[in-house]
Amino acid sequence: MTDYIHFSENNLDVYSIKLANFILGAIVECESLLKELFKLTEHYQSLSEDEQKESLENSTYVQVNAVYKLDMKTIFMTSKIFYFQDIYSEPFKPFKYKKNKKDSRQIYNAIKHDKVNHLEAADLETALNMLGTLFVLNSYFYPELINKDQDDRSKIFRGRTAYIEPLFLSGIDEIDKLDKKEVADYFESCSYYAWIQSPELKNPRDYALREINFMLENHRDETNRSLDDLLESRRERGKLYEGNEYPFLLAVPVISLNNGKNISMLLDEAKEFYGALEQMKVPK
Repeated sequence: MTDYIHFSENNLDVYSIKLANFILGAIVECESLLKELFKLTEHYQSLSEDEQKESLENSTYVQVNAVYKLDMKTIFMTSKIFYFQDIYSEPFKPFKYKKNKKDSRQIYNAIKHDKVNHLEAADLETALNMLGTLFVLNSYFYPELINKDQDDRSKIFRGRTAYIEPLFLSGIDEIDKLDKKEVADYFESCSYYAWIQSPELKNPRDYALREINFMLENHRDETNRSLDDLLESRRERGKLYEGNEYPFLLAVPVISLNNGKNISMLLDEAKEFYGALEQMKVPK
């Protein structure tokens, strides 16, 4: 479509029959993936066979969203032939998309059932957001996509990969600027997270505890910052502070899918970590 439409803010309201058919096709694919993801939920698996059939005929979004937090997922555009300089040059949440007070479902129904009178709803902005929702769903249904080479992955979108340091540091009282809800929202906006492993260490947690303790004692001014500042430092330098030593939390990352089950596992790990750190009597 970029052969015919310049993908920029000036053309977000451009509409056409081709875009209408594209939007309809994307949402049909989304509905199919939602049903498949719904089948993987504990809720679906707890139903009887008759209840399963009935539930699949209704909307499955609520149950799938409860597990994957789809409405919080943030993605960004990476295509070199897009020229957005405003809202779509920044990360955005396709499942929260609304236009003229109508959400994706309402736009879809208007185009599907009365295309002649609602063709203007089939615009470029809606098409991009519908494709974005499909990208998020594909990321969850095909988690192996994250490990593919760049050439085999989406040429249009990327999902956020969370840094796990905020999750751990937000539980330490000395780093009081990291609001727990803000950290939770950050994790829910990411499709993946980088877990930690280091085959060279026999006791990685003991090492991590010592290094975190050292960080709090010697680099508190650098770590006692807002979440945005901490993430920016992590992006720019690959670490949280300038010292030669660094907490184990950044060792060899393993990229994993971010769903409710995995985040619960991370939270449990963090709670154990806080308890062990408290026993070390971190300096006040």
